[in-house]
Amino acid sequence: MATFLVKKMSFRNWLLCSTLLLMSIGGFYHCAPEVVAEPENYRQAKAILLDWNHLLLDLERFTPGYRAPVGGRMIAYVELAAYESVRPALKNYAAASTFCPGYAETDPQELPADYCLPAGLAAAYAQICRDFFPNAPQEYAEKIDRLETRHLAELQGSIPADVLLASAAYGRQTAEKVWAWSAMDMVGHNGFLYNYDQHYTPPKSQGLWQPNNEHAMPALLPGWGHARPFLTGPDQLSARPPLAFNESPGSTFYTEALEVFSVSQSLSKENRWIAEFWSDDLPGLTMSPAGRWLSITNQAIAGSQVPFPEVMATCLKVGLALCDASIICWHEKYKYNVERPETYIRRVIRPGWAPLHESPPFPSYPSGHSIFGAAAARVLAATFGNDFAFTDRSHESRREFAGMPRTFHSFDEMARENAFSRVAIGVHYRMDCEEGLRLGKIIGQKVVNLSLSPDGATAWRR
Repeated sequence: MATFLVKKMSFRNWLLCSTLLLMSIGGFYHCAPEVVAEPENYRQAKAILLDWNHLLLDLERFTPGYRAPVGGRMIAYVELAAYESVRPALKNYAAASTFCPGYAETDPQELPADYCLPAGLAAAYAQICRDFFPNAPQEYAEKIDRLETRHLAELQGSIPADVLLASAAYGRQTAEKVWAWSAMDMVGHNGFLYNYDQHYTPPKSQGLWQPNNEHAMPALLPGWGHARPFLTGPDQLSARPPLAFNESPGSTFYTEALEVFSVSQSLSKENRWIAEFWSDDLPGLTMSPAGRWLSITNQAIAGSQVPFPEVMATCLKVGLALCDASIICWHEKYKYNVERPETYIRRVIRPGWAPLHESPPFPSYPSGHSIFGAAAARVLAATFGNDFAFTDRSHESRREFAGMPRTFHSFDEMARENAFSRVAIGVHYRMDCEEGLRLGKIIGQKVVNLSLSPDGATAWRR
């Protein structure tokens, strides 16, 4: 009998607790804000944006001339054309002319009355890609045409033919306005056509960068620091002076070089994986270091429920950050002309030493990978949050190097590992990477502070 009473009481308690729990859950859902599905045109536009950004990475990878600075600038202008093509359908979003002096907007009278946002977006991406990649391999030039045709065909059944054509025409016209504004930048425009300056003579002095006998490529884009920035230029942000050059054992500079040498002597499996995972500086084999952060952006968008207007604004801001980072980084590289660890180590520490990958043909300080990563990470964190757990699958299918996916707790963690990879691979001193991270964070924050939406910059949360 006693046992029965215990069981009976337990059941009653369970029933009471269950009822209270269901009531509380019901109250929670009653009080929680209703999840509103995105309009169909927004869902279509998000899918179109991701398709074009994926193609953009292939175009950058296989088209000659798209080294890191050029790639970073290109991403900014492509996303600017996309943003301007959809802005008329985004309520009260800021026009590009408010932060792009001299940019001539498309005449509002050219906007169709029933403007189809996805059609305009697809056509804008297609046109600006044709402008930036006139020398793309034939198969990739054809991919531009096929992707545009596919997107417009998918929209045909849902909107009148005349609206579709007029909307696509508006998107192309907007892209041409952006291309015309790009042409006003006499240094950066068509940068893919002149990567290497045959006439540039680097200054000669102890500890300064020089093309060496084994990698005798001319300097990569020594004048890039004079290209037109968007929000932050070299006149507003400078690198701190690098460590004083010194070949004496025990000096701070020597110690930094010795660290590179020591780490590389017996790369652990983990460090080799990190070094190759973030290499991204092998034209024709990998995307550029700037393009890598567009790949990361694409993956973050695909794995989230960010509303389309914020997706578009985030892509634009990542591009702006990458462009300004490229200009400031290259300006400071040729300002200080610090020689690469490879040259120093061979002369001072160990003759015949070589990094895991060959040193790029431009000065060492500050690190481009580091500044790109920190700038883009700050923008992404503003959208997705500082604690956004993420698995990067950018090189998941590659077998030429260690590209297996890696998982991170935040974009900042990704940026810091990306920076360290340059020491592990043997092409940068620690000071290069730390200064690149510092500069990138400042650039990224300046971009985050740019208010595009009516209610300012608001972070989305999962």
